[in-house]
Amino acid sequence: MERLFSRPELLLIALTHKSSASVQSNERFEFLGDAVIELSVRFNLVTDYPLANEGELTRMKIDLVRKDTLARCADRLNLRTQIITGSDFRNKEISDSLAADTYEAIVGALFIDSGIEKTFLFLKQTLLDHEEANCSGDPKTLLQEYCQARKIPLPEYRVDLTAGPSHAPVFDISVIIQGSVLGTGHAKSKKVSQELAAAAALKVLEGEI
Repeated sequence: MERLFSRPELLLIALTHKSSASVQSNERFEFLGDAVIELSVRFNLVTDYPLANEGELTRMKIDLVRKDTLARCADRLNLRTQIITGSDFRNKEISDSLAADTYEAIVGALFIDSGIEKTFLFLKQTLLDHEEANCSGDPKTLLQEYCQARKIPLPEYRVDLTAGPSHAPVFDISVIIQGSVLGTGHAKSKKVSQELAAAAALKVLEGEI
């Protein structure tokens, strides 16, 4: 993978977990990589599925950017064996969540190193060419099942703002679990906005596993 980078030091940072004694960890690259993956997936879905509606595109996008999906991408690159952790790292076995975070960091570092064209090609070769987009998953149902399995209160959805003309309103909706807002959605229908909020909440919860 070193051959992908013109600046190998960026790859080293991307592989460095915050538990390491290193001055720089991969958290900033992970932050950027998350957005780059989202953009690439959205662009490809809109291009590849011209007849899909917003709700179907949303569900396919959610499936492709889930932690377990990105963890499989990390495994295609054998990243778990390359992650640099501190000597006091509690979980000696690299979790799917950590593997996925490292994959996101690699994407962010590559974007800085080589720009969007090469990064999109990398995502095509390591993610989009291998994972099938699935629009059957309902994030609201998945979130409810998540809460039920852990015996925590079911999510509540709150309309924060309704904007735009009456014939084409836009909804801002938050999902609340145990008193905390864990996700928000912004869309032209309440249903899609709730799904976006639920997907964001799932992403937060999966990152805490």
